[in-house]
Amino acid sequence: MSRLKKLILGLIILAGLISTVGDYKNFGLFGATGLFIIFLLTTVFLWQWASGKFPAVAKIQAIIILLVSAIASIFVINMAIAGNLHVDLMEVMRISITHNPLFYLILCAVAWAKVDIWKWLFSDRQSEQNQPM
Repeated sequence: MSRLKKLILGLIILAGLISTVGDYKNFGLFGATGLFIIFLLTTVFLWQWASGKFPAVAKIQAIIILLVSAIASIFVINMAIAGNLHVDLMEVMRISITHNPLFYLILCAVAWAKVDIWKWLFSDRQSEQNQPM
């Protein structure tokens, strides 16, 4: 992996960690812990998948896994908001969906781009694994 790719990978992970620290301020310990666990699992999955450890997982399946993790993150955020405001979780979810439906479409594009970026970051490693010895 080139230095540029290592730098980009480090920045992606660092940005995720900084974002998670900010989540503590916004969503409390429960929300930040849930979001950190989802971030950690997603990062480990992407690292393993992009480096070729899951050859049976196709690109579209990786995107679906990221979308599921995004839905889980949204659910954790909505639970934290409902708990902080002492309102019904279903009401928070309804308002979240009806007031910003474009956000959910953007998640699809972000998941696709994220998978492509991770695949590109580890493309050197995969080509090395595919070389005959």
